[in-house]
Amino acid sequence: MFRILITDDLGRAGLNLLEAAADVKHDLLKLPTPEKLMQTIGDYDAVITRSGTPLTAPIFEAAKKLKVAGRAGVGLDNIDIEAATRRGVLVMNTPEANSLAAVELTIGLMLALCRHIPRADASVKKGEWTRSKFMGVQLSGKSLGVIGLGRIGSKVATRCQAFGMKVMAYDPYITEETAERLHVRLVGALEEFLREADFITIHTPLTEETRGMIGAKEFALMKDGVRIINCARGGIIEEKALLDALSAKKVAGVGLDVYLKEPPKGESIQQLLSREEVVATPHIGANTWEAQRDVAVQVVQQVIEALRGENLRNVVNLPFPEGVDYRSLAPYMELAEKIGSLQMQMILGRIRRLEVEFRGEDVEPNGKPLTVALLKGILSPILSEDVNYVNASHLADQRGIQVTQTRHPAAQDYSNVILCRAVSTRETRLIGGALFLHKIPRIVLLDDYRIDALPSGPALILSNRDIPGVIGKVGTLLGDRGINIAEWQMGRNERGGMAVSFINIDTPASESVLQELRALSPILEVRQVKL
Repeated sequence: MFRILITDDLGRAGLNLLEAAADVKHDLLKLPTPEKLMQTIGDYDAVITRSGTPLTAPIFEAAKKLKVAGRAGVGLDNIDIEAATRRGVLVMNTPEANSLAAVELTIGLMLALCRHIPRADASVKKGEWTRSKFMGVQLSGKSLGVIGLGRIGSKVATRCQAFGMKVMAYDPYITEETAERLHVRLVGALEEFLREADFITIHTPLTEETRGMIGAKEFALMKDGVRIINCARGGIIEEKALLDALSAKKVAGVGLDVYLKEPPKGESIQQLLSREEVVATPHIGANTWEAQRDVAVQVVQQVIEALRGENLRNVVNLPFPEGVDYRSLAPYMELAEKIGSLQMQMILGRIRRLEVEFRGEDVEPNGKPLTVALLKGILSPILSEDVNYVNASHLADQRGIQVTQTRHPAAQDYSNVILCRAVSTRETRLIGGALFLHKIPRIVLLDDYRIDALPSGPALILSNRDIPGVIGKVGTLLGDRGINIAEWQMGRNERGGMAVSFINIDTPASESVLQELRALSPILEVRQVKL
């Protein structure tokens, strides 16, 4: 039974899903103090929160059983992701669920600025009829600059094209192909971008890179009369610099839904909000009934799927490429983990370096998550603490294991293959694996030997001279000791040379049986592994 703690309001649709799950028990502790949360969270497998509950490093230290922290929404400012990663806690958000609501608010603020809608509405309600005061501008033919061409920015871009706007974007992490697909011109330099835009809309997260990215220097580069909309995060625009640009009539209008401090406080922001060129809303980008319903449903589905090991959607502290379905990648993750586990159980000495190679169109673009899975396999046999996809890289770094990756879009002998060369203080070993029928993991390379072995259960790996009688002697010995052979795969370097056997057995062999095997004259090495 999984226990889930909810610390903020969650829509009824999400609660209904929790109540319907037979393997889940949930409790509500609304907006607890840090002290209360630390006392409580140790009993739970997952926590679902919104922006009102900070999940800090001390909270994660107290959360001994915690596996998943789900954020009902996009922003993760209240979650210490680094602390969660050290503890091996999956952190996930729901970026798709309320993205459309944020898109529509952005366009709403854009239109409100162009046509002075809030001021015109207030004027009519006061009994005035002064049409000449509200001369506006049209969107058609104007240049729109989108900072951040992700989920929200891309949707804003396509919708604004319907208004007849010429759309360009600044996003160092988006490819030309993605921009072309959206019919958006990608601009490489922020300075060039700022000089050309009639409207600028911001859709990037608040990071150290984006904090204060629009300040006095950037405003000076903009066109006179530019209009700016920010429905992303406060702190990206320097509020004092924005006030100065409005006062100098460099900026003709501003639409704001987010602020450096919320609720907004301070002299500069109050002066900014008092200006008639500013249309302000109280961080309502996600505030639609549909978005709140979808956020609640999605966060609950994601948390339950993660706890059950079914899917890892929108986990932010895992290196999955955007848009990758974990379920389609899961067989390769299992294969990589098996390769790592086999390496650790086979190699002598302390591993200093791993050289991982991905060949094939399925594995080549997913090198990062597959490397994490391989590290999990490497570390799990030797560590008493929990090793998972979240903390595996961190634990490998702590142990001085260097990792390099090589990727190739095509494989020679298999459609997709993962190769791992481990370099230790005593030796170097090479193991390769592939999937059969896109789902069955097989070990296909063991050092210099080509084999076709099933990495499952207890197994014996023998190295021997390639002479007659080895299979008979080993099979007889195991049979006499009551050990059933499930599968036996062999490989050899040349006729009469050296051979390797990978023997799946139903029950583990005792140390005395291993010694008997080593005593057989053709046998040079015997290892028992558990996969």
